[in-house]
Amino acid sequence: MARAGGETDIIQRYFAPLAAGTPGAFGLSDDAGLVHPPQGHELVVTTDMSVAGVHFLEDTAPRDIAYKALGVNVSDLCAKGAAPSVYLLSLALPGTPDDKWLEGLSAGLAEAQTDMACTLLGGDTVRTPGPVALSITAIGLVPSGGMVHRAGAQPGDRVYVTGTIGDGVLGLALLQGEQSNLSKQHKAHLQKRYWRPRPRLQAIKVLRDHASAAMDISDGLAGDFAKLCKASRVGGTLRAADIPLSGAASAWLAEEPGRLGAVIAGGDDYEILMTVPEEATQSFEQDCRAAGLQITCIGHISAQRDGVKVAGKDGQPLHLEHQGYEHF
Repeated sequence: MARAGGETDIIQRYFAPLAAGTPGAFGLSDDAGLVHPPQGHELVVTTDMSVAGVHFLEDTAPRDIAYKALGVNVSDLCAKGAAPSVYLLSLALPGTPDDKWLEGLSAGLAEAQTDMACTLLGGDTVRTPGPVALSITAIGLVPSGGMVHRAGAQPGDRVYVTGTIGDGVLGLALLQGEQSNLSKQHKAHLQKRYWRPRPRLQAIKVLRDHASAAMDISDGLAGDFAKLCKASRVGGTLRAADIPLSGAASAWLAEEPGRLGAVIAGGDDYEILMTVPEEATQSFEQDCRAAGLQITCIGHISAQRDGVKVAGKDGQPLHLEHQGYEHF
């Protein structure tokens, strides 16, 4: 195991290149970064932590850890209608830092930055007696007053999701050693979807133009839909039969139909859940097609007294053992 240098050396070797060309980063040589929002814009800020043994397996490749850590933050920005700009990285390393591990982490961040249109602004690196932990704070730009909130859904609105649902939780099941008769291609797809969430950058303007409420799906579709409804003080129904699935997820459910509840309640989708007023759905769908954004209508918003439910194929409420992931 090759030992990395001290903190200053680590920053300059592995992280300063990620900040190259970032206005206000100063080559990571100052005590803080500087952000200049363009005139008429506001900053949208979000943060997420990734901890070994909680958010990723101990033997996970550092390149995958890094890519997902940035991706989950940028996904939050996209769901708010904010274009990603810069991010801060705090990294806690146990024991002696390893060159190869840090090289992988830096390479994963570089790959994610390219895919997600943002760069490093600054951060911190420390030693910890506990497991590896990363905290990323992502900063995005939105025209003043343009941020899309969880609150805002109204009775009569239609509920949409981007992409497909359930690949992340099924990919994690495979990584944890569950056996499946899926093809190698399907297994590879599910694992990639778990480690390589692709924030929906093409949804940013469409959301600002049409959505009454939105959030990214991180802790599970059912649970996150309940959170959106609670914030908006409304009720709503999701139609399980209309929830979009990938070919890999469909193949798994064909063998194990009982997993449908886990797919609906499982996390790590990092798709966008949004509500759109009924009268705006036609123009919304047209703009999504023009942007190359895959969307599916999966439900509707109703009055708060109606409650929040997932309807099965028979139209009756579908019982879910849990609605989504909770840390506590």
